[in-house]
Amino acid sequence: MLHSSILAITALFLSATTSVIALPAAEADLAALEHDTAEAAAHLFKRASPDPTDTTFIKNVLNTVNPIRSKFKANPLAWDATLASFALKKSNGCMLNHTGPYGENAYWWWTIPATSTPNFATTVTNAFKSWTSQAEISAYQQGDLLGGGHFTQTVWKASTRIGCAFSTNRCVQNPNQDWWFYCEFSPRGNLVGAYPGNVTVV
Repeated sequence: MLHSSILAITALFLSATTSVIALPAAEADLAALEHDTAEAAAHLFKRASPDPTDTTFIKNVLNTVNPIRSKFKANPLAWDATLASFALKKSNGCMLNHTGPYGENAYWWWTIPATSTPNFATTVTNAFKSWTSQAEISAYQQGDLLGGGHFTQTVWKASTRIGCAFSTNRCVQNPNQDWWFYCEFSPRGNLVGAYPGNVTVV
């Protein structure tokens, strides 16, 4: 398992000349950080996961989420490309960051070795299983709205559209070089006072 690190750079070698320019330690650390960040950003442009416009991926998501919604008396969701584009940006952020105008569920995992390719179809299933696990359902039933929030958003009756995306590649800047999967829902769920009419537990 690889870990990202910041290497102290003490000199900058110019390829066009034989000159060596010494950098102060603080500037060297900053240069190293910028280099690592740029490398991580470049890595995410090398697509290894399904594109959110891929029809097989879209069908997999809808064929996974909609039977779950049916079980909990909610209508099926339709795919939304705008939501999927937003989900891609969130996934490529490589962190848990619940911000934005939509309802949102996030899932992350890593492989051993880190360079191995995940089974993305199976991961979609695993993500929704995690979000609608008995632990999530029980948390909601016990009044823990935060602990049951993935479940309630997944089955929220007023939500009609969904868009999901994997991070383009593994997040090499993170300790476990993890992968991220975000799903965005609209209209958003988990609204205070609206749970009884939008969540049915069977």
